[in-house]
Amino acid sequence: MKKTAFVFAGLIISILGFSQTISKISTFYNAYDNSSGIIGITGTGIYQYSWYFSGWMEFPINGLAVVNGQPKIDEVSAFDNNSHNPSGIYVISDTAVHVYNYYSEFWYPLNNTGLERVDGIVQISDLSAHYDAEDDDVNVYVKSGDFIYYYGWYTQSWYPLTNDGLTNKKPVSSFNYAVSVFPNPVIPGSKIDFTLPDNYKDFVKIAIFTEDGKIVKELYFDELTGGHHEFGLNPNDFKSGIYFYELSGVNFSHVKKFIKFE
Repeated sequence: MKKTAFVFAGLIISILGFSQTISKISTFYNAYDNSSGIIGITGTGIYQYSWYFSGWMEFPINGLAVVNGQPKIDEVSAFDNNSHNPSGIYVISDTAVHVYNYYSEFWYPLNNTGLERVDGIVQISDLSAHYDAEDDDVNVYVKSGDFIYYYGWYTQSWYPLTNDGLTNKKPVSSFNYAVSVFPNPVIPGSKIDFTLPDNYKDFVKIAIFTEDGKIVKELYFDELTGGHHEFGLNPNDFKSGIYFYELSGVNFSHVKKFIKFE
């Protein structure tokens, strides 16, 4: 009897000693199953609350960063993207944002290109992600250094938002960048056309990708000014197929597509 009581007491101590608490949560409307839509992290684990089991169900940790033998999870953000592949569940694990894939049960890291570094270490915090149903697009944002960055899926790079307006109030305005390829499908003489705001004077990048995200061509301009710009496309640079091109600069990014026929 004493031995049984000792073992039971030891089990309680063991459970209490290794129990964890949820440190941060993210919620979303879940229309596809009976789980709660509540995602929580403990620092070393990721969980979804189940109303059916009245408890937290743990996700696999495959693919996450491991520090001192333990997975490292710092931030979480989740949304319903009308699909289970990928999940719409994002975490910051050490120095990268990871997205969970239900089919492979694996956390895939996003590229860290563009984020600020101190002594070679990526600076990243304050994750937020949402699904834009109108444009069928996923938007992911993080804080790195003194700026907020958004992820460009086609370039697989992070781009900073400006800090303009944080100390001095300025009217919010929209601008039509009028990005296009003409003629499209591309032929000899086709060009990428776009217009920048009159007061713009900064870098502009044009990246061209295949449907599966492979970079075909990149154009980088250190300092373009406002107004109309055009750059020629050589059809010999592209095989037959559908291509996407992303025009990006300070506080803007636009993605469109063009076609190349043989």
